[in-house]
Formats: sequence, C-alpha cells, structure tokens
Amino acid sequence: MTERARFHPGDGRHRYVGPATVVLPDGREASVAASLVLRYDPSRTDNRESDRDSTWAGSLTLADDASDVDLSDAFPGMLRLPDGRESEFMATSGPRETGCSGLGPAPFGPQ
Repeated sequence: MTERARFHPGDGRHRYVGPATVVLPDGREASVAASLVLRYDPSRTDNRESDRDSTWAGSLTLADDASDVDLSDAFPGMLRLPDGRESEFMATSGPRETGCSGLGPAPFGPQ
C-alpha cells in the first residue's frame, strides 16, 4: 500500500488541530474539532503589525452530532482552546461544519 502524503506538509506554519469550544453571541457553548493555521510568520521581518490580528483561519466541526447549535450563528463568536486562550472569529459557512476567519490575535502559536 502506498503511503498517503501528509494533509499539511511541513511548511513551517503554526497550526492547531484538536478540541475547542465555540461561544456564540447569545452565550451558548458548543464543543468542536478545530483545524486552524496561522498565516502570520513571526520569523519574518517584513510582516505588517496588523497581520498579527487578522491572519488566522481554519475550519470548525461540531463534536456532538445531536447538538442543536448552528455554527453559522457565530457572527462573531469566541473560540476557546483547552489551555484557556481565546479569540474572536467569524463563521464563514455552517451550520455543522464551518470555515472560520480570525478577528484578533490567534489563540494558538507563539505568544
């Protein structure tokens, strides 16, 4: 059997893949599986300062199939990682699986 290529090649970007919690504007919370990438490269000297607050994105999938949460209601939402770090984001689709675009410093990667 041929080994499949890695989904995310070793491109050096900071990533987070794992559990997270979405907090909707009305306060409801939902457990999700998150796959996120930081597009801002902290090792480069030519980054704009504004890049720190606008260049993370990814996808979120509801962890509970029975949940009545619609992820597209995260307009905006808060994404909280298990270590307590959090940041606002906008859902870009939905309802059970959504793309997301960060609205502040990424809740993962270098601090």
